[in-house]
Amino acid sequence: MKKHYMATHTWANKEARDKVLEMNSKMTEEDFFSALKTEKAETLQHWMGTDDFFFCHWYAESEEDIIDALDNVGFNDLIVTMPNEMK
Repeated sequence: MKKHYMATHTWANKEARDKVLEMNSKMTEEDFFSALKTEKAETLQHWMGTDDFFFCHWYAESEEDIIDALDNVGFNDLIVTMPNEMK
């Protein structure tokens, strides 16, 4: 059963931030959400600016499924993620 999570993300380094922000600038919102959707996890909302931290609302079966969805697109090498289940 899927649950709601808020994930706090931070950049692995400044170069990672610049790379992701550049990639994100070329994507539509639909592209972003589609890229991070698997059978077990999907991003519902995100709040990404140019600060050191950003946040995403996930609907997932587990924290590990969020990490797996990020790994599928290579984000785990660029960001550090802390998902927290929201009751």
